[in-house]
This record gives sequence, C-alpha cells and structure tokens, in this order.
Amino acid sequence: MVGISTKGTYGVAAMHVLSNSSNAKLMQIKEIAAMTQISHGYLEQILSTLKKHSLVTSIRGVNGGYKLSRDAKEIVVLEIIEALEGKLFTPSENVGASVVLDTFWTDMQEQTRKVFNVKLSDLDKSYQTFFYEI
Repeated sequence: MVGISTKGTYGVAAMHVLSNSSNAKLMQIKEIAAMTQISHGYLEQILSTLKKHSLVTSIRGVNGGYKLSRDAKEIVVLEIIEALEGKLFTPSENVGASVVLDTFWTDMQEQTRKVFNVKLSDLDKSYQTFFYEI
C-alpha cells in the first residue's frame, strides 16, 4: 500500500520553498527550516538525498546554500517522493492470483501515480483549485 512518510512530505515542502525563492537564489538550510518547520538535522539529510538524485544543487560557504537543479516546471512531485521514499510500487506487489486482482492493482498504481504527477511549479495552482472546489 502507498504510504508517504514525513521524509517524502518534508522533501516536497522543502522543494516547494526552493521553487518559490526569488530568481532561484541560494537558500540556507536555516531559512528553509524556518519556513517549513523541519528540524535542521532532518532537513540536511533530506537535502543530501535530493542532491544525490540531482534535484537540488548546493554551494558551500558563507554565501552558499541550496537551489533547485532544474526549473520547477521540469520537476514532478512523484520524482521528489520516489527519490526520498523509493519507488511507490514494485512489480512484486501484484498478487498474480487472478486477472481481476492484477487489473485492480495495475489501475490503482496508475491512479496513484497520476495523483503525484504534478509539476512543482503547479503546486500552488493545484492547491488553489482544490481549495476553491471545497
């Protein structure tokens, strides 16, 4: 079953903050932590993993910090979550007991992937659309 831990949730939050920084300026961990309410140490681990997956770039030093490695229009939330959580689904998760169950699990996986197939740049718009529909 799909479960997104705090690591995935916080990773998306950190990436969202970085995507909203003016002119893709470098942001220090303490700034991101303050804006997201994520502990400095945990955020460091998350950003390190995101860097290994080429989602963020970092520069060391007094004026250093983090920024997105690509434009927010090119980064999908699913990519962030899978970088931090691993693949949401693996082929071994299909039961294989019947065609009906296999079809159900395949459809469920596709629908879940669609939910997370939102560009980082569109998160604000997605939220506003959702909020106004309620």
